[in-house]
Amino acid sequence: MADDNSELLAIMADVLRAIDRQTEENKKAIAEAGQKFEGVVNALREEFITTFNNFATATVDGFIRVEGKIDAVKQEVAELKQEVTELKQEVTEVKQTVQRIDQRLEKVEANQSVSEDVVRRLTILENIVLNKAS
Repeated sequence: MADDNSELLAIMADVLRAIDRQTEENKKAIAEAGQKFEGVVNALREEFITTFNNFATATVDGFIRVEGKIDAVKQEVAELKQEVTELKQEVTEVKQTVQRIDQRLEKVEANQSVSEDVVRRLTILENIVLNKAS
């Protein structure tokens, strides 16, 4: 039986050496897989950062373009307001002119000594001014 035990011990020693070899191989394989995984993670991280930076840049560029368009619209609105103010002033001046003509016409009509020709001319003048005002 002693021989049987020695054979058993020799087989067990062989098994333990095989287990140790396999454990070392597994450790190396795990280390290599870890390195590959780190490489993939780093590559993905770099790709994500690049994509994110491109997206952020495009977003900022878009906002800048929109701000430029908003500024242009604000400028155009300011110009239109100025034009409206000028037109209001012109309308006021035309109204004042029409009022003066009406006053003169009333004076002329009140004065019976004025000929009908003068009244006719003032009426024509008033119509011309009113046509231009409208």
